[in-house]
Parts: sequence; structure tokens; C-alpha cells
Amino acid sequence: MKNQHQSVEAPSLESCASNPPSNDPAKTTSDKEPIQSTQGLVKPLATFFMAFATVMTVLIVYMDNTAMKHYQFRMNLSQDFDFLSVSQDNPQLVTYIKEVFLGPAIEPHHKPIEYNAEEPSEEISFVLKLLNNKVNGFFVEAGAYNDGKTSKTEWLEKRLLWKGLLIQPDPRHFFSLRRHNRLRSQAAHACLSPMPYPKEVTLHHDHDGVRINVISTNVVEEPEWFNTRVKCFPLYSLLLAVNRTSVDFFSLESPGTELQILETIPFDEVDIKIISVHLEMDQMKMNVIKQFLKMKNYSLMKRFNDSYVYQIL
Repeated sequence: MKNQHQSVEAPSLESCASNPPSNDPAKTTSDKEPIQSTQGLVKPLATFFMAFATVMTVLIVYMDNTAMKHYQFRMNLSQDFDFLSVSQDNPQLVTYIKEVFLGPAIEPHHKPIEYNAEEPSEEISFVLKLLNNKVNGFFVEAGAYNDGKTSKTEWLEKRLLWKGLLIQPDPRHFFSLRRHNRLRSQAAHACLSPMPYPKEVTLHHDHDGVRINVISTNVVEEPEWFNTRVKCFPLYSLLLAVNRTSVDFFSLESPGTELQILETIPFDEVDIKIISVHLEMDQMKMNVIKQFLKMKNYSLMKRFNDSYVYQIL
């Protein structure tokens, strides 16, 4: 029994040689799994990179198209649109202005800004002197509340019962204009056209205030993200829309286009007694305007800071 037990626990070398270990299928499969696993990742990775490259290509094309459209949009904003075939006294234009652009100079949804001035400005006092302290007159003020706060004609309206037309192209200042509750006036969110026909232009905001669009080579590179498109109408068209051809006091503040606006006025069709031109330090332009108005029988009466008061002779 003892010999038999030992032969079981210690087989002879001959038996080991005659019975070599067989190949284990499970062990062979286990050795090949890493190779097969690596080969299985190649196809998904290739698919991922192809999809990534496609998405990036589409994104680049989209960004290029978007940049081009933005550039074209900016270029469109840099150009004025002229309605050359529309005359100043076109009945359809007058009706369009009356129905779309004219309205009461009030803001019913906000508390009105109170007016507490007891005395007129020095300029308005002088204008009243020229007009013999006229009551119930009529004014046109282009650029009313350009600073968002003041108007030359508010005292005339609220103390001497004048009526008038207030013109303001800037939407921010137009809102301020209406909050002053000018019950006896009409307001137009528009600008005065520097040509004898309607225009659509872009307003630009700079350190000098608001100016209408000027074609220039660097307009596309301007840092402004928001510009206002606004309609411009000749003064004569606006006067016809409010059924007026006689004006006691015309206050003009339109940086850069003062002379052009004055040149559009058919002085043989309208009667403007006093013209006040706001003109910042530009001696050459002042002289040109003075000569032009002289040809229309106006004389420079006095200067108040940057405002030049002319009276018809």
C-alpha cells in the first residue's frame, strides 16, 4: 500500500514524457483576446475621426458664410437709400408721413417730466422780441431734446400757447421727448432729409452726439454693434403733412447737414420768419450758410453760443 501511494504522488519521468500536456482551448482563447480587442477599436476610432472632420468642415463653412452675411449686412447699413422719384409735395408721401410718422408728443404710459422754467432762455427771449412777443405762434424744432433733457421751444408752448412740430431721429431722445408731455405739438420720429426727396439712413452715435450716416471706407470696421435705421423727409413734406406753410420759428440742429437741409426748402412756397441754426465751431460752414440765407433775404441778427439767429428782411 505504501509503494502504491508513493507511485500516485510522484509519477515517473517516463510517464510524464509519454503523456505530454494537451493544448487547453480556453487558455488559447484567453491569449488572443487582447489582439482581437485592439483590432475591434480601429473601426470605431476611424468612424469618430471621420465624423469629427465632417462636423468641423461644416462648422468652418458655416462660420465663413455667417461672417460674409454679417459683412454684407454692415455694408448695407453703410449705404443710404434714396427715393429719387418721390417729390417733396407728392400727395402719397404727405399722406404716408401723416398716417405713419406723425403723432402726439406725449407718452401716456410713463409719468411726464415736469417743466418748471419760469423764464425763457436768452435766445428765446431775443426771438420773442423779434416777433413782438407773439402768442399762439407756430414752431418747428429739428433736434428737440438732442441732449435728452432740453428743448428750445418748450417755454413757447407751455407759457405762450404755441403749437409746433418736434423732430427727433434718435429713438432714445424721442422717448424722452414724449415724456415731456408736449400736448400742443406733434412729434415725428424721423430726421430732416438733406436732399429734396425722402431717404433712409443710418444713425451713428459718437462723442459729438448723433449724426446721420456718412459713406466712408472704414464704416464696416466701426465698433458699433447697433445702429439705427431712420427715415428722413424734406422739411417741406413735413410741413405739408401738418397743414402748415407758415412758420414763426424754425430751430435747426442736425450735425453735418445744416446747409443741405436749408437748400431743400422752397422758400417761395413757405414763409419762415426766424431761423436758428445750431452750428458748432466751423467758421467756413457758418460763412457759407450766412451767404446762402442772405440770398434768401435773411439777415444774421445775433449769435447765442453755437446758435445763429436769422430773420427774414
